[in-house]
Amino acid sequence: MRRVIGLIMVGLGAFLVALALLVKFVAVPQLTVAPLDLDVNDPSLNEGVASELLDIAALAGGGDPFLTDVALTSTRYTKADVAATEAAGDNKGVYETFSRVNRVEGDVLVTAGTQRYEFDRTTSVLSLGSGANIDGEPMTEDMIGGDAILPLKFPFFVQQTTYNYFDTSLLRGTPVEFVEETQIDGLTVYKFVGTVEPTQIGIQSVPGSLVGSDEAAFEAPRFYTNTRELYVEPFTGQIVNGSEDQLQTLRGPDGTDAVTIIKGKLGFAPEEVDAAVDAAKENSSLVKTVSQTVPLVGVILGVVLLVVGLLLARRPSSQPAA
Repeated sequence: MRRVIGLIMVGLGAFLVALALLVKFVAVPQLTVAPLDLDVNDPSLNEGVASELLDIAALAGGGDPFLTDVALTSTRYTKADVAATEAAGDNKGVYETFSRVNRVEGDVLVTAGTQRYEFDRTTSVLSLGSGANIDGEPMTEDMIGGDAILPLKFPFFVQQTTYNYFDTSLLRGTPVEFVEETQIDGLTVYKFVGTVEPTQIGIQSVPGSLVGSDEAAFEAPRFYTNTRELYVEPFTGQIVNGSEDQLQTLRGPDGTDAVTIIKGKLGFAPEEVDAAVDAAKENSSLVKTVSQTVPLVGVILGVVLLVVGLLLARRPSSQPAA
């Protein structure tokens, strides 16, 4: 009977170890992929204030184009292209997004843009297939640089390191560096910070008088700088809070900033943070349980049962003759 019990324990132990390995190396990779059931009718919302804003419409109409202390909202709509995702294969995902920034007063459009991303659903690293583009401009190898990540989500199992975060104004990845581990409403998050030094992102034709030129029209270089803060749940890579402190200017003939297009800061709306934290708590708990708790408990129990079972199943040594 002792030997039978031992053999049963050996079998059960082997089963638990195999189950733990199966969960770790089969179930976890299938679980840790970016979702495809995104609700385009549930957009993300940012809000903030521009201390300075150039009203292009007023500039064209002869009014005062220089606004101050303007309340802004930024709304992003995102959906997954499921058919393109299935066609891409190889763990690729395809997201389409539309974003717009509006002045709160009068709901006046400030800027808008569209993006289509193909990316690895686990690592969030961007790729070039499936018609990936920014405002209709096809994405290139120079843009993604081999390791730029989706600007909507970090990879699963985020590391305390520097990531190459794609910037839709620069049209390339820009470093965001791990700063600290902190908490938001009881949720452990990693804080990342990235700074974009003044960089030219285009040229804009404006009246010469606007930028100190004697010419009737002047092709003014447009410069961009940004300080970005991101708070990321480390198991799922979900961004639960963040802000961008942005400055865009036009430079005059002397090469110095002549006009501010926008100077302001936008961040997650409070209700957006609350919803993101609640979702991250639920999702990270599931990922942590499947990726860590279940395999660890399975291996420990399995090894214990194997050892005890082998001891019980071992035949007793022959007794010495009297």
